[in-house]
Amino acid sequence: MSTSGSGVTGELPTKAGIVRATIVPGAARNQIQSVSFSGTFKAEPAGILAKLELTLAGSTIDEAPGKIEDFFAQNPTALPGVEPEEFLTVLTLAFMKVRRTISTAPDPAAWKKQS
Repeated sequence: MSTSGSGVTGELPTKAGIVRATIVPGAARNQIQSVSFSGTFKAEPAGILAKLELTLAGSTIDEAPGKIEDFFAQNPTALPGVEPEEFLTVLTLAFMKVRRTISTAPDPAAWKKQS
């Protein structure tokens, strides 16, 4: 995973190719301001990924599974070889990176006993 500008990227290899999700976190906790998907998988028709991205923009990570499932139910042949769970996984990987960068939890390295 890497950061790109103000976005955070997660990447997942799948049978259909690499799937990447770059998210810009929203102001509210767990909110997705925007997301963009890319990778080496096939997406048809043109613009179908933009439709999925718009579906997820402004939602929370908790709402994402239902929105992704609904999208695939309405567009069953749009992304051949890529499963809804793989989009959710790559989105979650990116979101975990966001949580690590904004976490107020203490650094585990500081937990070592001082001698």
